[in-house]
Amino acid sequence: MADTFESQRRQSVFPREVEGMASGPNTRRMSRMDSRPSFQYGLSGRRMSQFSRSSISGLSFGLRDFKAPVQLQNTYRLGPTPSQTFQPRKAEDVMKSVLESYLGGEKYSTEICSNLVQQISDVIKSKIKDLGFSSRYKYVCLVTIGQNRRQGVAVASRSVWNPETDNFASASFSCGDLFAVANVFAAYFE
Repeated sequence: MADTFESQRRQSVFPREVEGMASGPNTRRMSRMDSRPSFQYGLSGRRMSQFSRSSISGLSFGLRDFKAPVQLQNTYRLGPTPSQTFQPRKAEDVMKSVLESYLGGEKYSTEICSNLVQQISDVIKSKIKDLGFSSRYKYVCLVTIGQNRRQGVAVASRSVWNPETDNFASASFSCGDLFAVANVFAAYFE
């Protein structure tokens, strides 16, 4: 039975013993017949590896520019310092100036205003981050622009937060036939 199985196996294209190559169950064939060293294959004829697979812990220490993450001491701070708390008055001033500079001479158009909402929101968020509040604050900026036809608009929001650290700021702008309302919510992340 074993003889018939061996005779049915397809023979290799290359003979068993080729110059420079050994045969056996634990050897791999090189893709080249000549034994000249190249950039990919070193003098040993084996392909170089970038990673070390010999680590027991599973981490690879073969990386050239590997930098260990910086570990910082715990501060055990549960809230911002008084000088770094979110101050709605400063944020409102920044929001009003951004709304006036972007919407001062604009007329309402759905195409223009849909793009302006995203731009204004990003500018307000970046300017509030530059005010120097704690870096642990996470900001959500919501800008609404609409056409002013002397109608009433009610905007409401709800959130569960810590009243000692979290706060919000709101600013509105109205000129000609458009109005805008900007809200920023600042939540302290422990």
